[in-house]
Amino acid sequence: MISSSISNKILQWYDNNKRDLPWRKPKSSQQSQYFTLVSEIMLQQTQVKTVVPYFTKFTEELPNFTKLSNVSEKKLYKLWEGLGYYSRASNLRKTANIIVDKYNKKLPNNLKELKELPGIGDYTSRAILSLEFNKKVIPLDGNIERLLKRVLLLKKPNEISKTYLMKKVDFFGYSHRQRDYVQSLMELGALVC
Repeated sequence: MISSSISNKILQWYDNNKRDLPWRKPKSSQQSQYFTLVSEIMLQQTQVKTVVPYFTKFTEELPNFTKLSNVSEKKLYKLWEGLGYYSRASNLRKTANIIVDKYNKKLPNNLKELKELPGIGDYTSRAILSLEFNKKVIPLDGNIERLLKRVLLLKKPNEISKTYLMKKVDFFGYSHRQRDYVQSLMELGALVC
């Protein structure tokens, strides 16, 4: 497990090198939850540089869970046009409806309820828990996978399997700034590895 002094250095690096991304600039806690959900769904199988303009336009047109839950399918798909995997957009709207109707316009803050929402699996639920609720979990995305493989010198097929990597993700440890720490690990994987 990484020592707290190393995790603090990783956080320092992040503070000095993090990318300026629109979902990192919410104006309220409710907007933060919305931005986290929308960005995480858009980022599934799509690169950050592709998502940025879509995210900006999408959140300008549909700035909150209520607007998203009420949008027509035609308008939703028009805003999503070019991102592909349209089931993500459909599931995002279904999830917004559930959040408005069942959760008082707030994301649930536990793994079980998050994974019950349409389009949210293990990775996205863990990302939401760490990025939005500062919970001590680390989601295993492609960037963190790359980082793990480099740091632990993993090369054999059994070592680079998702199952094996999930067991090793705790190697990075945790931080009182978990949301920033997870983003710092993702940034290292994206920008350095």
